[in-house]
Amino acid sequence: MKINKNILITALILVAAVTRLLPHPVNFGPMAAIALFAGAQLGNRKWAMLTILTAAMFSDLLVNALLYNYYSLSYFVGAGTLSIYACYLLFGLFGSSIKNVSIPSVGGRAIASSLIFFLVTNFMVWMGSGMYTPDLAGLMTSYVAALPFLQYTLAGDLMYSAALFGAYAWVVKVEPAWLKA
Repeated sequence: MKINKNILITALILVAAVTRLLPHPVNFGPMAAIALFAGAQLGNRKWAMLTILTAAMFSDLLVNALLYNYYSLSYFVGAGTLSIYACYLLFGLFGSSIKNVSIPSVGGRAIASSLIFFLVTNFMVWMGSGMYTPDLAGLMTSYVAALPFLQYTLAGDLMYSAALFGAYAWVVKVEPAWLKA
């Protein structure tokens, strides 16, 4: 049975998104890698952005409903969630700028994505949670408190990027007969 490349890409993204339901360390997840992969491999930028948002929303719905027994759609309109989705779209743009898939090009973008995600999400925690003083010292305290989670973000982004780009490259190079022209 032969499959279309876009179906293969979408299937890999779906599998990665569903892995969010498996036990894992906090912040060790596939979403930045999904965004990089979709941006790099889906030829149409609008389709890539739609795929990224769909994967994020679908997996958030699953995680919230199945793991946290939380069913409110209000989750999707909060500033924190919107800033996270904006990061994913930015990472999709990073992916679309990959001309030749290689370890340095994907790995560098995965690391940059991790760092941007860390800076943006912890800025939003500082701004909106009331846990930190509303000054530069409070912002720095927020970033320092979040440093232990950065290692998991980096590890997840690098591992899932390697898995997605590697699985796709394997099929394209080793089993090209599986794909439709």
